[in-house]
Amino acid sequence: MRVLHLPYNIASQISITVRALRRLGVDARGLVLNGADLQDDKDIENHRVGLPIWRHPLRSSRESIQWFQAFRSAVHWADVVHWHYTVSNWPFHWDLRTIARLNKPRLVEFWGTDIRDPELACIDNPYLSNLIREKEAYAISSRSSLAVQKAFSDAGFTCLIPGPELFDYLRSDLFPEPIRTEAAVQVSEIKTAYPDPDKAKPVVGHIPSRPKVKGTETVLAAVQSLAGQCDFEFRLIQNVTHAQALEQIRECDVVLDQFIIGSYGTVSLEAMALGKPVLCYIKPSFYKRLPDEFPIVNANPGDLTRTLKGLLVDGRLRHSIGLKSREYAERHHDALVVAEQMVGIYRRLMKSGT
Repeated sequence: MRVLHLPYNIASQISITVRALRRLGVDARGLVLNGADLQDDKDIENHRVGLPIWRHPLRSSRESIQWFQAFRSAVHWADVVHWHYTVSNWPFHWDLRTIARLNKPRLVEFWGTDIRDPELACIDNPYLSNLIREKEAYAISSRSSLAVQKAFSDAGFTCLIPGPELFDYLRSDLFPEPIRTEAAVQVSEIKTAYPDPDKAKPVVGHIPSRPKVKGTETVLAAVQSLAGQCDFEFRLIQNVTHAQALEQIRECDVVLDQFIIGSYGTVSLEAMALGKPVLCYIKPSFYKRLPDEFPIVNANPGDLTRTLKGLLVDGRLRHSIGLKSREYAERHHDALVVAEQMVGIYRRLMKSGT
């Protein structure tokens, strides 16, 4: 079975999944456009395309041609095409049309911003509602959500949804039978580093890849408020590679993820795999769908200071939550577990010819 993952390595998911599939004996490839430093890009092909053509006409044209050739060759090679995230910027969705014309099993896995509908997402999330008023900070719309979904539906893609939150935004008329999956993390590759329950000065870490969206302003306010009340070290982890970020998280005793969107991201997964307690804002409609053993400490911008203080003064609580976090990551987000599920999905699609 030859499986192609493309074109956006959102939250390192293409790299993680490709490696896990290969461990299961699947001939998997990852073909990625413009991967970021904060993403894990092991064992995938990363193409840089997008320089302004009026500034760099020769280089831009050469990069576009190289991507086109790599894309066309890989799509013909594959038995199954697994697309991640939103549509590309290529005219008339030629890449989706190319895949559709070959009539191979094809899937799209949405990841959040690509289909998050603000009219629905803000119903029980006032913090996101406030952010969306600043259009340059987080530009999502009902129109773009519909357009993205329609493009893939028109091209005959089967839909995958990682986790329960995004089901709220999925159009049932376009995808009547979406498949539930999970975001993955290479748990077996991550050695645990549980918080020392006797540590007198815990380290708190936060990775503001998008400060406005992550709620970094709220994080900094909470840290400043607690500076005179608790003895701790705060690390703002930024402008580093994925490997460097993971190593810094390893040294933390508490990890702060994001406090606006209302769901958790890959930072939470990797921190849990390391055995760290994680604080994140999970909106009510999403939180009630999560398993009882869900270990992330739910904190909104209004109570982050109080909730964080509870962990800073209680080392045994930090250690206990860290143990539960690793167990949860192993049970629900291990890349091999997710990959085994994906293999079953691929086989069903190949058998049905869709």
